[in-house]
Amino acid sequence: MIYLIGVIVGILNGLFSSGSGQVLVFYLVFIKKLETHKVRALSVATLSIASIIAIFGYNKVVEYDIKNIITLLIISSITGIIGTKLMKKIPSDILNLISGILILLLTIIKIIKG
Repeated sequence: MIYLIGVIVGILNGLFSSGSGQVLVFYLVFIKKLETHKVRALSVATLSIASIIAIFGYNKVVEYDIKNIITLLIISSITGIIGTKLMKKIPSDILNLISGILILLLTIIKIIKG
């Protein structure tokens, strides 16, 4: 089953660059019953590698602005460290609730905007 989830996560990450982390977290937390904080760290590590690999596929169809990439890399690295430190302080059930609410809101917005 974990290999199937890996395939789904890889395809979602390559297609949309979003949502795949939630699929992985949901599976590992609610199906495999692993600890939420460890799962989120694993998800970030896995998706970081998958995203780096996906860059090579997108490179053929998208022109990159290296200045924007470097700026975003710096900002996201700094805020990623801050987010990780905050995540350690939030109980698992609250993290899962926040995650669920964000996915629900994003789904509603997407449906409304069509």
